[in-house]
Amino acid sequence: MQPMKEIHGVSRERFEREVMPAYEPVMMRGVVDDWPLVQQGRAGLAPCLAYLMGFDGGRPVDAVLARPDATRAFSYAPDQTGFNFMRDKRPYAALFEQLWRYSHFPDPPALAAQSALVTEALPGLEQANRLPLVDAAIAPRLWIGNRATVPAHFDDSHNIACVAAGRRRFTLLPPSCAPALYLGPPDHAPTPAPMSVVPNLHTADRAQFPRLDEALAQAVVAELVPGDALYIPPLWFHQVEALDPHLNILMNYWWRPLAAPGRHDDLHLAALRLAMLALRHLPDGEREGWRALFGHYVFGARGDELAHIPAEQRHLFGEIDADADAALREDLVERLQRSGGRHHK
Repeated sequence: MQPMKEIHGVSRERFEREVMPAYEPVMMRGVVDDWPLVQQGRAGLAPCLAYLMGFDGGRPVDAVLARPDATRAFSYAPDQTGFNFMRDKRPYAALFEQLWRYSHFPDPPALAAQSALVTEALPGLEQANRLPLVDAAIAPRLWIGNRATVPAHFDDSHNIACVAAGRRRFTLLPPSCAPALYLGPPDHAPTPAPMSVVPNLHTADRAQFPRLDEALAQAVVAELVPGDALYIPPLWFHQVEALDPHLNILMNYWWRPLAAPGRHDDLHLAALRLAMLALRHLPDGEREGWRALFGHYVFGARGDELAHIPAEQRHLFGEIDADADAALREDLVERLQRSGGRHHK
């Protein structure tokens, strides 16, 4: 493992010019030092929760609760038939009261409200605490809890995570580490994105997971304090440890560029699952053939490799507008319906 790249005094122009194109995680110290939420987070549990209650409209949010154990991870159950936590919905007032009570326990259960859309759950908080690095239209999400770990997983969006209270340790690994991370199935995971079955990369039994050291050799690690932010590129695995025993708050921003004017870029995980479903039954030789064709059609075939096709005749190889994008999606839906995977009466 090695320390993560750090920069100070980043502007939006520098972020878009230097940080995003590099496709590597970057810690940005002090980016949100001036947030009122950060100032309240530094003041302590009671003033911070009181500040947040000033924005609360009573809307229930998703909450998870896990028994205290050595990993304090929201993860798979030991036999992987389910997960090791309970999930429910509760208003922030109930969650905050429980966090306050748990702050008096020597080893309380792990509790968190995860990924709440701020504009719905705490309207006005996002306006009082703006991130200058992204467009104001990108709605932030809030993560509040005590000490807990989210195992290594990936998102298919760009992500800026801002620490407002407590401390968080991020361990990030490039997508190439996937074979060594003991990933669970993409359609059975504690989160919408695929996740490692290893509760904590740093404390796991190496006899049970011998390839972890291979992955961690490529890892970068950073510990963030209130006011700091972290850029996580799409598909980079990240394990997130909330370290403060009583209160940790993170506000994050997910976004993707448009696939075409007016069309959101939202097919990645669906494409992954469809490819797994379509190719799983083929013999090894044919699967290798598809690997080569994916390498060309999906990840190659650009620039000079397309010189033999007139620009206006490149179709799916070339630029497509919203109408063409919609027509291609409709064609795919029709092909799936004709495939016999689902019969309609």
